[in-house]
Amino acid sequence: MSTPARRRRARLKAAKTPSRWKRRLLDVAILAATGVVCAFIFSMSTRLGYSHQEERQPPIIVRAQVLNACGRAGLASRTASYLGDLTVGRVRFDVIDIGNFNRTDVHRSFIINHSLPDQQVRDIAKALGLGPVDVVESQTGLSDLGLDLTVVLGSSTVEPWLDASAETADQGTTPPKED
Repeated sequence: MSTPARRRRARLKAAKTPSRWKRRLLDVAILAATGVVCAFIFSMSTRLGYSHQEERQPPIIVRAQVLNACGRAGLASRTASYLGDLTVGRVRFDVIDIGNFNRTDVHRSFIINHSLPDQQVRDIAKALGLGPVDVVESQTGLSDLGLDLTVVLGSSTVEPWLDASAETADQGTTPPKED
């Protein structure tokens, strides 16, 4: 027969030994905590590796002027708004002046380059998406307003900011010209 002391010792031993499901739950918790720590270490090591490679360079601000040379009302202001939102590489635009060119019968758009490298101006002309654009070097290299380039819009100007879906909805009809 068992004595009361033996029964007491058996109860204490049973209380100290966790049951099987408690041990498994503890094993799963330890495994999950190890996984979280490993993920944290991996995340930190990749972030430290990337921070050295990329250094943020400030944008290049190009001071621009937009002139309407075709007589379409509002074309220069719409183009200036589009240009103000456009980014070409690191180049951002600050539109200083919007107005009319001294002629209104210009067919092909062109850009007057006051101070930028040729390749950069060609990249800007391509990014503008205004259709065929010529690049003309400024005679003096300086402008009165401290401009880097002047965009002169001719009648062949294609407006890239028009919604293409609205044009296809018209099924080939030409939109009315603004006066």
